[in-house]
Amino acid sequence: MTQFGPRHEKLLDAWATTIETDGRGNGFDFTSPTRTNVLEQKVEAFLDSPSEDEFRDVWQSELIRGAAFGGSNAVLNNWNQPIDALAEFIREIKDATSYDPSWEREIPEYVIPAVREFYGRCDPETRPILSSAAQRGLSTFGFGTVESFSDAAGVLRDFQEQYCEQIGHVTAGTEHEVALSDEIEQFLHLVSTYDEAELRKTLDMAAPTYETFAGWDALQTHGNPIELHGLSTVLDSFSAASNSAAYERDTALEQWGDDHWETWKDEYCAYVSGEVLSKYDLTELQAADVEPFLDDLSVSEPLSDIIPIYLLGGRWQPWDTFQQLSTTKPDKAATVLSNLLNEDAGPLMDRLESFNDLYSELSDSGSERMSVATMLLMIVHPDQYVMYRYQMFDDFFSEFSDYSVPYGFNPGDYVLMLDALRGVQADLDTTTDHDVRMLDVHSLLWLVHRKGPP
Repeated sequence: MTQFGPRHEKLLDAWATTIETDGRGNGFDFTSPTRTNVLEQKVEAFLDSPSEDEFRDVWQSELIRGAAFGGSNAVLNNWNQPIDALAEFIREIKDATSYDPSWEREIPEYVIPAVREFYGRCDPETRPILSSAAQRGLSTFGFGTVESFSDAAGVLRDFQEQYCEQIGHVTAGTEHEVALSDEIEQFLHLVSTYDEAELRKTLDMAAPTYETFAGWDALQTHGNPIELHGLSTVLDSFSAASNSAAYERDTALEQWGDDHWETWKDEYCAYVSGEVLSKYDLTELQAADVEPFLDDLSVSEPLSDIIPIYLLGGRWQPWDTFQQLSTTKPDKAATVLSNLLNEDAGPLMDRLESFNDLYSELSDSGSERMSVATMLLMIVHPDQYVMYRYQMFDDFFSEFSDYSVPYGFNPGDYVLMLDALRGVQADLDTTTDHDVRMLDVHSLLWLVHRKGPP
């Protein structure tokens, strides 16, 4: 059975907190008369006095979401029998004890989703509401798309079981109680329609409580968190080499990557932590702080090269341009850099987007802007973040996952990759003698990029 991830759980928790007290909001409405109440009245009016106008009152998107596709004419123009026969068809669906797949042969294929939805809305207390929006929403929770009504209903039952286990029937006992199937359909409609920013606003998902929700848009795009495979050899090799001090300077050992000096990053981050961060309040940088702060980061010890320049790739990197843009707009830069580096300032995706907005002139490549932003995050928070470089990430994820690294500035995808790499960090921590930081993960990625897997 598909299991909800941390983003799914946070979303459900926020939904429950919201609808427990609010009967109506952007994208949902449980207040009376409900969609079900109105639909029931319209159906009875049509059955009492069948006419095309009465049917149009029934078959509208305000009552049946799927009716928006083709509208009532999609049914009427393809119904080659008297209107009374259509009324009997509707009555049969309304009064049925189970869904009859033969109904789907009476209508055009593109009307089938609306008929399935209509069946559920006629009796939401006992029937699933299988709207197209609900099925799209199920896919964001990792449930695959299925063809038949019975298979789709089975998937929805699995989802409902986990939904109830997580938050229960939230509206039950409130003044705006609706059937569980209606509550779930409205939730799935919301998550299939709104992006992360809209969901955060609608469900009041403020950081830091809902920080782990960051990356929802990328999760919707890719369907599931990134799953890594085939890593055991590279993890074991890295831990063995690290435990043998193979990544220290001038160490000659027969280990994977022992010709690489990687611990210079630890020395540099110790300098940043001890001598740079103590001079500035990174939660509230001032305009006058920007130039000296970036200058303090631009040291060449323990390397012979300016370290941010070296990390970003040497000659063609954008560090000098980044410094120039920052000192040209020090007020804005102070705000954006404080926001980026302060983990309590909001969701990581929002902080990265603010960085991208200010530094849009940094380069034509969004990937380079992502590299600068995440490099700053890594050197200030070496336990939490790893610096992104497109080719380095692409080499790793192409080798050890089915995930395709997108080119450009993609905060949601970075969050998904960061989640996966924090799993690598946790795995390394079980076999490595020192506490593993994301700096170690950066070294592992770099070795895969430069040398290939062991």
